[in-house]
Amino acid sequence: MALESRDMKKNPSRPFQVVLDIDAGSCVMRDALNGILRFVRDARDWSLVSIDRGQIDSFSTGMVFDGAIVAGRWNARRPHRKALRVRRTVELILDAGSVARLAAEHFRERGFEHCAFVEPPRSMPWANERREAFCRELAARGMACAVYRPPSGVDLTSRHRHLAAWLAAQPRPLAVLGAYDVEARRVLAACRIAGLNVPEDVAVLGIDNDLLRCETALPALSSVAMGGEEAGQAAAAALDAAMRGRPGAPERIILGGVRVEARASTAHFIGRDPLVAKVRATVAARIGERIPVTELAKSLGVSRRTLELRFRAETGVPIGEAILDERLARAKDLLRTTSLPCEEIASACGICDASSLAHLFRRKFGASPSSFRKGR
Repeated sequence: MALESRDMKKNPSRPFQVVLDIDAGSCVMRDALNGILRFVRDARDWSLVSIDRGQIDSFSTGMVFDGAIVAGRWNARRPHRKALRVRRTVELILDAGSVARLAAEHFRERGFEHCAFVEPPRSMPWANERREAFCRELAARGMACAVYRPPSGVDLTSRHRHLAAWLAAQPRPLAVLGAYDVEARRVLAACRIAGLNVPEDVAVLGIDNDLLRCETALPALSSVAMGGEEAGQAAAAALDAAMRGRPGAPERIILGGVRVEARASTAHFIGRDPLVAKVRATVAARIGERIPVTELAKSLGVSRRTLELRFRAETGVPIGEAILDERLARAKDLLRTTSLPCEEIASACGICDASSLAHLFRRKFGASPSSFRKGR
């Protein structure tokens, strides 16, 4: 969005003056800021100002910046923006649709038929968008979505009890998507109050993949990871191109869900054979480990032959092939959504090294990991 039409050619004696209007209160936006800062460190000719609450009074009315990166629509309804003039703006737009698709598919793959969405205590536009998108995605799959709306004017303990009673009244097994990781953790707390087992009675999925909140939850919380850092870098690159007068630079960058980081809170699969469900849950929870089928069968108290026959009878594929497919699908996600080197991706997927990953990936998908990443 251009508010001033003056020549955008850079004065070599002065860095670009760029304002950041991004709320760093969420881990996703902090990731976006990290992506922006990574780009700025390479560019070396940006001077950054970040708008914090209350800081706007320090700006002179009509102050002009070369560019801005903002989270949400740049408009006069936000009072502090009236005090600024910006020549070029790039917006980071949150995409609820991608989050909803990943969540709905994650639950569908695990065989859940009953799903719910838990809202935050105050109505938030982004939470409303996530709820509506999730309900649409489920409806497209022939599934309904129950919605929990917390009562107003109650303390946290009372709210947890209210949520616990609501969860206990829902059909089970139930798959719950929290509006973000904080709400998903509250679902876990409510399940403990209600005596509901996670993930067998209630599978819980958050949004944002805040590592501190997810890894310290009990059980560890699955969450939809957002491409915050990549989106931040893309926004900075787009703004840099616009400020240098290059044509075709985008004015909006979409920040959405990129993958589900599966942990214990959704490690439950529903199927005709409970043994097969346990196998799939174990593989999903331990995807970074190399688990021999014999060891897997022993841990489940059956022979390897029994395990292989029952797994193939339900899924139609050999268990070894299914495990490999799960590893390669995870590798594909990491190649698409991260900049991790292939050696680290192989390790994260339980594959011995980058060379083995390349061989298996080429055999499965007809392309090397590097060529797949370049063409994403």
